[in-house]
Amino acid sequence: MPDMPVTQSFATPAGSAESAWERSLAGRPGVLVAFLWGLAEATFFFLIPDVFLSLVAILGGRRTWRHILAAICGALVGGALLFHWAQAHPVQAHAAVARVPFIRERMFAQVDEGLRTQGLSAVFLGSVAGIPYKLYAVEAPRFTSQRDFLLATPPARAVRFVVLWIVFGGAATWLRKRRKWRTPELVRLHAVLWIVSYAFYWGRIVFR
Repeated sequence: MPDMPVTQSFATPAGSAESAWERSLAGRPGVLVAFLWGLAEATFFFLIPDVFLSLVAILGGRRTWRHILAAICGALVGGALLFHWAQAHPVQAHAAVARVPFIRERMFAQVDEGLRTQGLSAVFLGSVAGIPYKLYAVEAPRFTSQRDFLLATPPARAVRFVVLWIVFGGAATWLRKRRKWRTPELVRLHAVLWIVSYAFYWGRIVFR
């Protein structure tokens, strides 16, 4: 599918040209990265796809909706693989996920309680609360079928992806129009925001 034209309300400001890396990340190579990131984070990677999705929202705006779909598809594949492994070998799957950085055993107890009392809506609530999806994938076989879990995955994953994509894309548009910011400044702000966010999030986990 060819890339849609960049509109004035998104991507680069008038009078400036996209660099090759911007075109790449906002185009098909970036879609592939989004898929692989969604797959990796749904299994054993510890940085959420939102980091990349918010970046491409800054770079490519509305045309990067494909990246969200790709990240969701990646999460579906990762969730299916982890769910299947947990069904066949629950102890080994649990142990593997427990070794992911910043995963704590108390999180598994929280996930179990949520699935027991709230059903699959817990997957949605966990996404908003910052509980890694992979924990639900590895614990869900004791509470639901793989079919039902995978049906619940797209909306659970999409809610945060879409919100952050809109927020970062909208903020980039405003800063370009009102403050005349260019891509390097926006990328630096993006990096600072995520570094601060993760420092706070990981700090809460480590020192809790």
